[in-house]
This record gives sequence, structure tokens and C-alpha cells, in this order.
Amino acid sequence: MKGILYKLRIQKSLSAKITWMNVSIILLIFITLIIATVSINYQLTLGNEKQKMNVYISNTLSSIDNKLKDMGRVSLMTYSDERTQEILKSYNSYEYAKQLESVEYLRKLYTSLITIREDINSVYLFDLDSLIFWQDNMDPSQRRNYDMSSFIKKMEEWERREKSVSGCRLVVGTQPDFMRYSLRRLENEYTNHCIYLVRGIKSFSPNEQIGHIVLITNMEDIRDVLNEYLDDEVEYTLLTEEGDIVCDEASVCLGKNMKNAAPEIYYKMNGSSGVFQENINGVPWLITYQKSDYSGMILVTRRAVGLIWKDAMRFIGITVIIFVILLGITVWLTFHGTKRMLRPLKFLSDSMAHFDQDDMGMRFVVTTQDETGQLVASFNNMMDIINQLIESEYEGKVRLKEAELKQQRMSLLYLKNQINPHFLYNTLDTIRIKAELNGDRDVAAMIMQMVDFFRLSVKADSQMVTVSHEIRLIQAYLKLMCCRYPQLICEYEIDETLLQVEMPNFILQPLIENSVMHGLRAVVYRGKVKLSVCRDEENEEKIIIKIYDNGAGMSRGTKSLLENVLKNAGDESCETGSEEMHIGIVNVQRRLKMFYPDTAGLSYQDNPEGGVTVTLIINNNLEREGMKK
Repeated sequence: MKGILYKLRIQKSLSAKITWMNVSIILLIFITLIIATVSINYQLTLGNEKQKMNVYISNTLSSIDNKLKDMGRVSLMTYSDERTQEILKSYNSYEYAKQLESVEYLRKLYTSLITIREDINSVYLFDLDSLIFWQDNMDPSQRRNYDMSSFIKKMEEWERREKSVSGCRLVVGTQPDFMRYSLRRLENEYTNHCIYLVRGIKSFSPNEQIGHIVLITNMEDIRDVLNEYLDDEVEYTLLTEEGDIVCDEASVCLGKNMKNAAPEIYYKMNGSSGVFQENINGVPWLITYQKSDYSGMILVTRRAVGLIWKDAMRFIGITVIIFVILLGITVWLTFHGTKRMLRPLKFLSDSMAHFDQDDMGMRFVVTTQDETGQLVASFNNMMDIINQLIESEYEGKVRLKEAELKQQRMSLLYLKNQINPHFLYNTLDTIRIKAELNGDRDVAAMIMQMVDFFRLSVKADSQMVTVSHEIRLIQAYLKLMCCRYPQLICEYEIDETLLQVEMPNFILQPLIENSVMHGLRAVVYRGKVKLSVCRDEENEEKIIIKIYDNGAGMSRGTKSLLENVLKNAGDESCETGSEEMHIGIVNVQRRLKMFYPDTAGLSYQDNPEGGVTVTLIINNNLEREGMKK
């Protein structure tokens, strides 16, 4: 059928919508990129800051360690110089003139060493009892009324420390209290506080203690080293392994212990180096620290995180300006380009706006192969499908009517199939009444049990029944067997709280029948069959059902064949053997696997007194609700 042809035009609003959509997407992408850029740039800036601080700390600790090494070398002169050894051994026995001569010798020796090494501010030499020589750039004088033995005892305590630096013991303190200094010099805390290197001096032969040497460098020199390569925005703290502050940005911290002055920082310094952030007085700081392998001293640097953010954000403003310009250009190009490309859709829109039921023959000519052409072709195809649906509507109604009639016929057939079992029950019940009237009560009782058995066993309206229903079925069956075999003993051990639990219909009777007909046949049906139903002690959601008999049991070959049959019961193509017992067991195993796929299914165990016990496990709450009906 030939359709009416229409020219196609485009709506102007569609271009605006697409443009604003593109702008929104671009803006969202830009915001995402800005956030990602800021985050990445901050991480890079933070990484550079960490690297810069690590390099600074490493170089600074190396410089401080070199100072300590130079001081340690000077202390070794007391070992290598024989004249110094002799003076320490005999100074107190010398006459005054010789003491002056010895002091002059030591002055020339250590003055040259201190001149060469600017790291040392003071050298103090002690014998076992007193101070015999000192060389101090601060030019102090000795306190004559000072008890020198107290300081010597203090040095002996220092020498017992385990940690040594250049063979000496490192101590942080103030200028020696046995010397008198100019108050003007002590006003500077960095001059007043200093580092001691203390070494005990022993003679070569015999190897015994003959004195002590103390070398001192004040914090002013240490601070110069710390400030040499450090930015003004970075704060620092130099401390010993024990936490004693050697040098700090703030002079008030000198002489304190880091554990008390800044415990929030000290207890986070785990290991030989590291970086972490910590709030100090409500301001977040980046903390970097490193421990010297040589001296054990720890250098800690601090820089405010806000300053790092400031460095990372410097170029973001330029990026935003560039983006705004690019966004304006993109919006203009997107609007005009979209308007031009979507112009053909306007024609289709105008035609569809005036469409009604009289235009079912409307068709459009496809002029392009792009998305617009595909849309026009789809519209033409849709109109053809609508016409076909209208034509097939009556055919569908006819098929629906036929299906309803077929369903009615199936319902009548199902009702007919239900009538036959009832006819059997009623006939058997009539025979039972007739036998009871004739005085044959045994035959009446047997027919009654058979009626109950058939009534329970053919309950086919539901695949699921209660445990109570299955037990009543088994009881009816076993009573019939007891009538046939009077010496057969039947026992039940049932947890009454489980009687209303649902389980698959007709699942136990084939197993009971196998126990009676196959297990007890070899002993002429003189034995016992026991059914037990109880909860699993470890998992109350599981119910264990066991069927026990004390018959002849199974041979090794029969048991092997049975285990193979149970193992392959899930395979529809597997062979179950010719025996009816195998067929019944396979059917039970398949139904158990269908309802309880997570359980192991049937299992057989030999009883010590003879016979076998078959065990199956069901769940208290059946999850597969769809299998109940």
C-alpha cells in the first residue's frame, strides 16, 4: 500500500536540549577532572614534600654525624699520645712547675685539634680525681669550691650506658656547672645548651682506667647545621633515642623530653623513618622523621598541611579560566552543529503531530541510511506490525476460546481419574463390613489396614506431606506385613515435635519395603524393623530419619553395587539393574536430590548384630517452595 509522503523538518527545542545535555556532560567531566587533578597534584606535591624532607633530614643527620665523628677522633688522641697518657697517670704527683709544663703541652695539642675542627667548642680532661686541663672557646674559669667528685661520678654513670657514638657516650645538657661563664654568654639558650661526648680513658699497660675526656659542642653550631638547607615554613626537632630534645625551633623546648613536650608525635614514630599527619593545636601538620644509624639521634621536621595545599592549588586558577573559554566555544559549536544535523527530524515530528486513526496507511520515503533514515524505516515497519496485529486479533480470540474448552476437558478427565480410587476404597470398605458381619475380624482388620494404606499412598494432589502422614502410611503397611509374617517385630522412635514438618510424599515406604522383603527374607522374616525420626544434635534445622533391620545384611558385592547406583542416581541415563530394589532406591535418591540438593542423600551402614541401617536427612524448612506443589 502506497503511503502519503511528507517533508521532514526539525524542532528548534531539540537542538537546545541536546546542547544543554552536552554542556552538562562536559561540565560534569570538567568538575571530575578538576577534583582528580587537585587530588593528584596534592598527592604529587605531598610526595615531593616527603622526598625533599627525607633528603634534607638525611643530609643534616649526616652532617651532625660527621661532627660527632670528628669529636670522637679527638677523644682518641688520649689513647694514641704517650705523653698525654703519662700526664693522666702522674699529674697529681708532679711538682707545680711540671704541672704547668704538662698543661701547656696539652693546650698546644688540643688547641691545634680544635682549630682544625670547628665542631668542637670545649675539651675537658680529667684524671681519676680532678680536672687537670680544659680548652673552652667561651673562656670560662673553674669554680674553686665545686666538688669535682660529683661530676666524675656522673661521668662514670654516663659511661655505663650501652649506646656509644664514636666510642663515646652522648649526653645532652647545659654548659658544665663546675665552670664559671659570663652571664652574657648564657643568655642565649642555644649557647647554654650543648652536647657532651664522654669517653673513659684507659692505659695500654696495664689496661686500667686512668681518666676521662669530655668534648662539648653547643646547640648554636647544631642549629646552624639544621637551618642551612631548611625553608622558613618548616619546623624541626633533633632528639636522642631516649627522647631528650637536642635542638628545636623553639628555644623553650631545649632540655625537655619529647615524651612530655609532644607525646602525640613521639609515640607515632615507629621504626627508623616515616611520615604521618598529626593535629597540633587544631592545625594539621605533616610530620617527617628519620633516625641516624650512626648516632641514634632522630631528626623530626614539621610543615603545615595548609601550606602544602597552597602549593598544590597555585595552577588550578589558570586551569579554570582556560576551561571556561573552551566551554563557551564548545557550547556555540555544539548548538549550531546539532541544529543542522537534526533538521530532517522536524519533518517527521510535524507529520506525527497530526496523526490519527484514519492515517493507518501513512508511510515515509527513506532518503538516508543514518540514524534518521533508520528512524523513518522503523516507523514504517511499526505501522505494518500494527496492521498485522489488528488482523490477527480475532485469530487470537479463537485460539483462546479453544484453549478454554481444552482446559475444561482436562478437568473432567482429572475428575474421572479421581473417581476410580474412591470406587476401590468404597468396594474394599464394603468387603470389610461384610467380613466383620460374618465374624471374620482378622480379614476385616487386614482390609481396613489395606484401605488406609491405599488412601494414604495415592495422595497425589501435593508432592509434600507431613512426617505424621508418612508415619501413618508406614504403620499401615507394616501392620499388613505383620499379618502376613506374625514373627515380624516393628518399633518406632519418633520425636513428636517433628510430626508437622513437611517432607516428600511416599519417600519412606520403598525403603521399609526393601528392609522387610530383602533384608529379612533370608531369616524367614523373623526379625525387627525400626523407624526413628529425630533432630540433628549439631544442626537443629536438619532431621535424621533411620530405618533399621537385623536381617541377613548385604554381601560385599551387593553393597558395592548399591553404592554405585546411589552415586550415579542423578544421571538419568544410568542403569539401575534389574532388581526392583535398585529401581525403588534410585527413585528415592533422585527425589531427595531434587528437594534437598545440599544433602548427601541415602546412606547404608552395616549393623554389628547383623542387617543394615539406611539413613536420610531432610531439612526442617524446605527452601524450594516451588517443589511443594
